[in-house]
Amino acid sequence: MRNSLRSRRGSVAFATVVALVPLIGAMALGAETGSWYVTKQHAQNAADAAAYSGGVQQACLNSPPCAVSNTVDYRAKQFAAQHSFCNGGDTTAYPGSRCLGSLPSGTTQTVQIASVSSWKGASGNFVQASVSQQQPTYLAAVLGLSTVNIGATATAEVKTFNPPPCALALGGPISFQGNASVNAPGCSVASNSSANNALNFTGNASINVGALYSSGGCTSAGNTSSICSRAFIDMPAVINPFSVLDGVSIPTLSNCSGGQLTAYAATTPCKNNNVSVAGNKTITLSGVYFISGTLSLTGNISMSGTALLILLPGTSISLAGNSTISIINPSSLTTSQLPSTLQPYANLLANMAIYDRSSLPISTAGNTNIAFNGTIYAPNASVTFQGNPSVGVSNCRQLIAASIGFIGNANAAFSNNGCSASAKPVAQYVRLVPS
Repeated sequence: MRNSLRSRRGSVAFATVVALVPLIGAMALGAETGSWYVTKQHAQNAADAAAYSGGVQQACLNSPPCAVSNTVDYRAKQFAAQHSFCNGGDTTAYPGSRCLGSLPSGTTQTVQIASVSSWKGASGNFVQASVSQQQPTYLAAVLGLSTVNIGATATAEVKTFNPPPCALALGGPISFQGNASVNAPGCSVASNSSANNALNFTGNASINVGALYSSGGCTSAGNTSSICSRAFIDMPAVINPFSVLDGVSIPTLSNCSGGQLTAYAATTPCKNNNVSVAGNKTITLSGVYFISGTLSLTGNISMSGTALLILLPGTSISLAGNSTISIINPSSLTTSQLPSTLQPYANLLANMAIYDRSSLPISTAGNTNIAFNGTIYAPNASVTFQGNPSVGVSNCRQLIAASIGFIGNANAAFSNNGCSASAKPVAQYVRLVPS
């Protein structure tokens, strides 16, 4: 009996059990805080996706017409929902949502989206997303912590892309084929097409541009196979500075008389219908010219001056032979030089050399030499330079068309250094900034 009382067998096991109690508690508490960390990571992913998607939507809304008309708030919350975070009480059915129909007892979520004009002292265009989840604690309650709030914040900035585009395809691709050459080192070539071949290079095309920018993809073949590695793809659509004109109607104009190109004025409010010039002739322009039917230049025509050519719907233009066209945009227009519906846009129109309202394609052939200062704006037409045309450069030479093609031995140069700021296309991109 005495020996039994003196026995120490089992004392170590007892001590071990006593020691395991706090150890197991610590391990359990560690597991609980580990689950908080996982939730924190999920929250950060949701905040990043929401802020970035909100920024992309803001960039889209900056360049109407935006294909996705939702608000920034909606798009940001949609992507937060796709990462299992939804604002409490929000009954909106977001596409792709992974939010639960009802959260566990005591658990709530919040999603807040804000557009701000500055971030950490820097001005700009920012979208901020804050997501959080409040949930009850279990073992941590022993330490007096009954609930824990797990949150994350992300901020996206919509930035202007540089250099700005000086050749822009609004809906179709920009194609380079054959031995075409494009020189635009101070600006970019861009396409708003979402197609995989929004920028398309084949043959021996050579380009010297500040940047390549596309809302879709870039394809290349032949000796141009490495060009696409330089392209910025899947970018927001470029803002078209002249889009406000697309819905403006022009009143019916009577045909000009006299057989020569006649400038529009209060005394001659007319259009030049079916103008065909051939042979060795020199034409000097000054003012605004409305053209309908067909404008055909064949032979050794020399056309120059300070003017704006407005091609009315249904108008086709044919340039062939060894014609030389040199047009300088007016830089300023008076209301008497425009019909009433266009008068409010006189300052904008003064930035153009050619305004094509037709949907018929424009193409060059032969050895046509085109020099213009200003913008060729053809929102509904495909513009193709083919044959051996040469498009010279000046301080402001922009081309904005539905689609653009450089084929054969076309040689084109563009620049928008001297263009008015209000007339330059604006390209954007979105990036997450450090919180």
